[in-house]
Amino acid sequence: MKKALLASLTASLFAVYATYSAADDTPVASAQMVKEYTEMCVNWAKDDDVMNEDLYAYVLNCVNDELESEGYQKVTSVKI
Repeated sequence: MKKALLASLTASLFAVYATYSAADDTPVASAQMVKEYTEMCVNWAKDDDVMNEDLYAYVLNCVNDELESEGYQKVTSVKI
């Protein structure tokens, strides 16, 4: 019984580790790509009448959505 529990726990931990290491294998987008997505998202924010106080969060989420959809790692900040 203890061996089965230990094996199950070990398999679960390995699955979690594999998930995190797979996320780290995604490529990092170039600064130019992030800049282009940022400009695009700023334009979309203007079209959507996003308030200034919400602009940064909107653009960061937008850029990360675009990067993720293209298979790149998310960024932690953008320059507006």
